[in-house]
Amino acid sequence: MTINETNIKYDVEKLEGSRVKVNVEINQSERKKSLEKAYKSLVKRIQVPGFRKGYTPRPILERYLGNETFESEAIKIVARETLEWFLNKENVTPLRDPYFDIPDSWKEDENLKFSFVLEVPPEFKLGSYKGLNIRKEKVEVTEEEINRVIEQIELQLSKLNPVEEGQVEKGDVVYLERIKEDSSQLPPMWFTLNGKVFPELEDKILGMKPGEEKEFEITFHEGFYEKDLSGQTLKLKWRVNKIWRYERLDQETFLQKVGVQSFEEFREKVRESIKEERERRSEDKAFSEIMSKILENTELDPPLSYVQYLAENIFREFVNDLAKRGMSLDDYLNEKGITKDEFIRNVIEDAKNRIRMEMILEKIAEVENISVSDQEIEDSIREIADSEGRDYEEIKKEIEKGDLINTLRRNLIREKVKKFLLEQNLIEEE
Repeated sequence: MTINETNIKYDVEKLEGSRVKVNVEINQSERKKSLEKAYKSLVKRIQVPGFRKGYTPRPILERYLGNETFESEAIKIVARETLEWFLNKENVTPLRDPYFDIPDSWKEDENLKFSFVLEVPPEFKLGSYKGLNIRKEKVEVTEEEINRVIEQIELQLSKLNPVEEGQVEKGDVVYLERIKEDSSQLPPMWFTLNGKVFPELEDKILGMKPGEEKEFEITFHEGFYEKDLSGQTLKLKWRVNKIWRYERLDQETFLQKVGVQSFEEFREKVRESIKEERERRSEDKAFSEIMSKILENTELDPPLSYVQYLAENIFREFVNDLAKRGMSLDDYLNEKGITKDEFIRNVIEDAKNRIRMEMILEKIAEVENISVSDQEIEDSIREIADSEGRDYEEIKKEIEKGDLINTLRRNLIREKVKKFLLEQNLIEEE
């Protein structure tokens, strides 16, 4: 026996965060039926001394529990039945359990008034997402950039040897001690003489020997990694504590290490690697501009619970990252000159935009019939296995056991939608 829908009146009020508040009024004629339902529910759960559970007469149970308990149970039953009726009638699937605001009692000959709040999937209409004419930067790779990368790779493969005798030369790594005029010491400094990080200092320590000291004035440029020294000019005594020098591989050994036949082949490989990375960054930047445009012309209020969950994760990860860098949140806020409330508002807005973006991408995939086949899933798992040097079946079992197939499918669809949006909106720069 369910509630008679002719005895239900309701109106729906839209709330922020993709929520609706349903205000309900139940005709008083439902009260008697609801109290009987309350009895049938309570008698199965309540043990009254002298009676078997489930067989206590209603008058006895009412006296034992009190009218308020019966009325409260009746109201809860009516509220649940009304919710079920409303969801079926309006064809609504809530994103989380509803919040009820119900009274404690239901007086005879009075209508029952209560409300419940539902969080529902947001309905929205996509704004323009084609023909946005976003310019993509033209990717170029210079010979100087190729040389710089090759030099870095050469150094990574080289052996670093200590220099016991001799003097500081270009390319060396030195360990410097720094003493102020008042004899106090600054933290020691590791420094590579590569002509880029601190050329003024390089010029002054070239030719110094291990254990040698020099006193000179130096200006630490704005943005120097030691923030306390950034922009300052100090007179310091500099002592070269240790020197290391790279022992580079001969060309044949180097080519074997990097897996190529000739230096020309390696240069081309480096060129393609730089170009691919630049292309990826260029596409990511263009995609970000495309999504910003779509977000601007699409009204979408993301679900409150999604925003809260993601914002909490963003906040927690950010604080953990700060801790790894030896900073507290208060240190960061002071450095940026913002309050904690401002920071939290920024985090919430960031969470909203991320959710909006994901929902928009899902909607575009739906409208444009962009999907991923089972074969594409299989191929992706094989790529993961190959990249990690592991067995395909082992990776597949891990993904299936962790119920990650749907996550993998969503990621692949997202990449397809990204490619589609780039194709539809990019203008190549001359």
